[in-house]
Amino acid sequence: MKNIFILLVMLCLSTYTKAQKVDPIKLLQDVNGGNVAFATINEQGGTINTHADISWGDGFSVANRAFIQALRNEVLPITLSKFNARKDADAVNVTWATSMEKNALHFEILRSSDGKKFERIATIGAKGNANELINYSYRDTKPVNGTNYYQLKSVDRDGTFTTSIVVAVQFDLNKTDITVIASSANQHIKVNVYSPVNRIAGFTVSDVNGRVLLNAKNVSLQKGNNVLEYTLNASPQLLIALLSSATEKNAYKFYY
Repeated sequence: MKNIFILLVMLCLSTYTKAQKVDPIKLLQDVNGGNVAFATINEQGGTINTHADISWGDGFSVANRAFIQALRNEVLPITLSKFNARKDADAVNVTWATSMEKNALHFEILRSSDGKKFERIATIGAKGNANELINYSYRDTKPVNGTNYYQLKSVDRDGTFTTSIVVAVQFDLNKTDITVIASSANQHIKVNVYSPVNRIAGFTVSDVNGRVLLNAKNVSLQKGNNVLEYTLNASPQLLIALLSSATEKNAYKFYY
């Protein structure tokens, strides 16, 4: 009986001391929080692959691992399914979606010019409680010149919060920017132009063979965002829009 007891103790010790293989991404989430997409690196520069490679709180104890696992099993207040930021003329559209919300209060849009120090630029109310995909958006009309870094802070009703990954958008306020939204079914195009100065320009649309389908002269552009709309009688194909002024030319390819 004594030998059996000793054998059981040895088996338990071997179970506790044996390194448990884990997902390095999940391990990084345990240490630094969710929304990460790279592996944990130890002090020697290698990838951490086991629980034995890292300490939890005050040590390597099994109790700490159990606590982390218990946290994983808890239902988070918000499940973020996407978070993006894209340049749109003289602004940046920040979009995100949740697939689940439980007692969610609001979202805070954070922005930084260096990727380190963030400030809140807007607060958007959350749905609160939902088990379906919910889309949100915010339009930043005052981005800084250069790189804009965005992060989303999700705040629960009890004051707890989580932060998302950081996304970056390059924004040059000194350059002209043009985008075209086209609909061949409606024979219509909408042109968004950001101009850093007031100017007079010409706008043309040509096919890939150089045949001009639309020629608008003396287009008055104001500093900032401009919206131009035209009727375009053409079949579905790849087209080239050209905005030209005395100082520069900007081309944009689009499918009509």
